[in-house]
Amino acid sequence: MQRILLFFGIVFLTVAAIGCNKSQVVKDSWKFTTRQYRAYLNTPASIDMEDKGSCELYEIALGESVLTMDTALQKLSRAMENSDHNPDQRWVMDMMRRFPWLSGVALVDGQGNIVAKYPEHYSKALDVKPLLEPDPKQRLGALRAWAQLEGESPEIYLANPVFGGDEMKGLIVAHFDVRSLVTLSSNPGSFMLACPQGVLWNGEFSQGTIVNSVNWNTLLTEKSCGVIGPEGGAFFWTTHYIGNLPLVYALPTTAGRHSPPEPAAAMPQPGEEPAAQTAPAEQPMPPAVSQQAASEAAAQ
Repeated sequence: MQRILLFFGIVFLTVAAIGCNKSQVVKDSWKFTTRQYRAYLNTPASIDMEDKGSCELYEIALGESVLTMDTALQKLSRAMENSDHNPDQRWVMDMMRRFPWLSGVALVDGQGNIVAKYPEHYSKALDVKPLLEPDPKQRLGALRAWAQLEGESPEIYLANPVFGGDEMKGLIVAHFDVRSLVTLSSNPGSFMLACPQGVLWNGEFSQGTIVNSVNWNTLLTEKSCGVIGPEGGAFFWTTHYIGNLPLVYALPTTAGRHSPPEPAAAMPQPGEEPAAQTAPAEQPMPPAVSQQAASEAAAQ
């Protein structure tokens, strides 16, 4: 209240000065008024870019390790949400160019039959059946995801369902090997990645950690983040969703107290050869793509 009265008092003095018809007095009074206004009523905000807040060191370490990777997942989710309901070869090639860590893209009908896919030959058999059932906790048209743990390395599927009325006509699916995803991290060996089905990535840690033994399917129904395990072997974990699949990022609570571990010297490579993704013009086109669309894609 005192600040408001002070401001109106200053305004009154300014108006009185204007009434004197002396230009210099008016200018000086106006400058004084604006300075007092900014100092007491509308103080400019300031941001300390160096202040990390009250976060624990291990929380900061985890954020720094997964930032690039998590940002890439968010971009993929937005691209899938905005995908055309009848994508052509140009869209497929654009997705593979924007997200070179993808294993491939597939078009699936309402019964789970693969209508078209790129690349045509992939080392793992695609299993999209879990994506056909709607999740009762989300709207029908929302993105769906699941993790396939069988095989040499886990594969994550992200699908955009296409509806005609209340009937699902098909799915637009993008899938990727977890080993390709973690190479986007600045320090892929420093953290672990899990989901309700189990651990997707062990980083530099053995399979005897608390992250490997906890029942994530149960824990994720109760919490979205926290600390698990005894002192000396505890992990901090937090959750980020891709579609309706919760991904768990976990890192030791000792992280950040010393120099972070160096990334593994040689990261395991996905089963798919890079040439199948980096030279799309030489690859066989999906059967659902017309010759005209293929010519246009090659011309670009």
